[in-house]
Amino acid sequence: MKRKYLWVLALLLASFSALFLPGKVFADYDLTKMDVTAVVNSDGSLSMTRKIVYDFDDSANGVYYTQNLASGQKVSGQSVEVMDLESGKTVKPALNNQADSGNVYHFNRDGNSYKFKVYHHVDDGKVQVVYRYKISGAVDSYEDASELNFKIVGDGWDKEISNVTAAVRFKGKNLSLLKGWAHVNADGHLTVDKEKGLVKAEVATLPENTFLELHLLFPNSLVSQNKKRHSGEIAAKVVDQEKALAKEMAAKKARHSVYELIGLALLALSPLLYLPVFIKSRKSGSPVKAKKEIGHNFAIPAFSPTTAQILVTKKDPDGKALAAEIALRAGRGEITITPGKKGKNFTYTKTSKYKGDLPLLNRLFKKVGNGSSFSNKDLKQNGGRQGITSSYKNWQKASQKVLIKEGYIDQDLQDREEMLSLYTTAIMILSFAAILVSFFLYDKYFLWLFPVAVWILAAFAVAVLRLRRFSSLTDKGARATEQALGFEAMLDDIGQFKLRDIGELTLWEQVMPYAIAFGLAKKVLKQLKLEFPEEIVADPYWTYYYAGASYGAFASSFDAAISSSAGSGGNFSASSVSSAGFGGGSGGGAF
Repeated sequence: MKRKYLWVLALLLASFSALFLPGKVFADYDLTKMDVTAVVNSDGSLSMTRKIVYDFDDSANGVYYTQNLASGQKVSGQSVEVMDLESGKTVKPALNNQADSGNVYHFNRDGNSYKFKVYHHVDDGKVQVVYRYKISGAVDSYEDASELNFKIVGDGWDKEISNVTAAVRFKGKNLSLLKGWAHVNADGHLTVDKEKGLVKAEVATLPENTFLELHLLFPNSLVSQNKKRHSGEIAAKVVDQEKALAKEMAAKKARHSVYELIGLALLALSPLLYLPVFIKSRKSGSPVKAKKEIGHNFAIPAFSPTTAQILVTKKDPDGKALAAEIALRAGRGEITITPGKKGKNFTYTKTSKYKGDLPLLNRLFKKVGNGSSFSNKDLKQNGGRQGITSSYKNWQKASQKVLIKEGYIDQDLQDREEMLSLYTTAIMILSFAAILVSFFLYDKYFLWLFPVAVWILAAFAVAVLRLRRFSSLTDKGARATEQALGFEAMLDDIGQFKLRDIGELTLWEQVMPYAIAFGLAKKVLKQLKLEFPEEIVADPYWTYYYAGASYGAFASSFDAAISSSAGSGGNFSASSVSSAGFGGGSGGGAF
């Protein structure tokens, strides 16, 4: 019954968050079983057999699995087997890193991670995938015992896994020493069998992004050829470590009961925390008219393309704004723009008229180029290594300060808006966390959580609407924003009127930087080429820069540069602590 209500809540939260989060499509499947066996070899390696059952509800192209290891460990002798559990048909995909279809698999190494990517088309139904491979250097041997500390199921699975069995087998029976501990954030059963030389952990349901770790002590005679040998004794240290971890977990559970009461109280009272938002947002700046009331503005703004972009988007300026600044300087003759042989790698060169009034552009010339010029290729190859990101951030901050200095934005109102936005976001994050935790922790008051959750979401929505109406603009800033919005609307609707009625090509040279900043350059260029074909061909300014779409190439190159920059066994309770075993982050999925 509780699971049914939980689905209702999940649907409610998913619908609400869909307004803020981008969509992403995954293969639709469940993980219904995982059976992992690790056989300890005499050289301290592990022979792994990992069986995973996927239950597909729709078609999928294949599956993947990543095995993360510690430094110095390696994977070898790998193979893959796929079985259709309904028909019983088994195939063994061949290793082929070049093919991306059919029954093949890719196997690649990236640092200490080894990734299997299996191409096996499935329409629906259950499929068992078996990975077999060998892990070297898994065991550490000391003077008194050997130790295996292994996250045998890593926390890299984004899906809940049902029916998990993880076993470590030794090539020997009636062992003189065998101690084992399991660490996993779920209830389960641990078997430590000296006679059979077996340690097995069983978990009915392993939550997503949760590891299952086995920590074992056993005789050195089982790994007589192991090269990872250390001085000193280990057994007593491991036992003390596990006792400390158990004590830590008991303390966590004691604190947990207190947190339940505190969490419920915070959940019920959290909407009251939005009151400061409504109180502090009463005094606001000048409002801006709706777009439909503004109409078209044909007058070139009295402020820069960067300022125009900020006023329209209400965000920091981006690569298009910087490209617009370059276009502005190219129009003044401060910079020449020369296309490469294929018309893609543009070179930007300073002329004697260059004023050097933009520090970010100066740094591009000095650090990315040779001091007097640089190209898009230079920017892609060297931009990330020349501290361009910090200069870019400084330019963004300086551009925002210009709006304050020129009287478009009230500094005090802007600070208040930022503070209230951060405050509202923080309160909502805390509220969401409290909702999710409560739906898993509470039983007696479970149904009361639905109206409380709706109340919290409604309060957040009202607070966001209030902040969206808040303005940090002065009267001058509001009028300038309306001019910029009207200018953008005119450029967006440029095909609806004759350009020559507005002005000759020289006028449109001044307009183009704004079109670039607004992301409308291609649309404007298309119309300009229709109405001024001969003039554009005859003017180097247009031929070299706009006809080759240099603005787009620069913005793309610049954005790329910025982005580069316990004992014998028994039942065990859920435990999120780890004894630092290797294999964390291992996991997989389907595609």
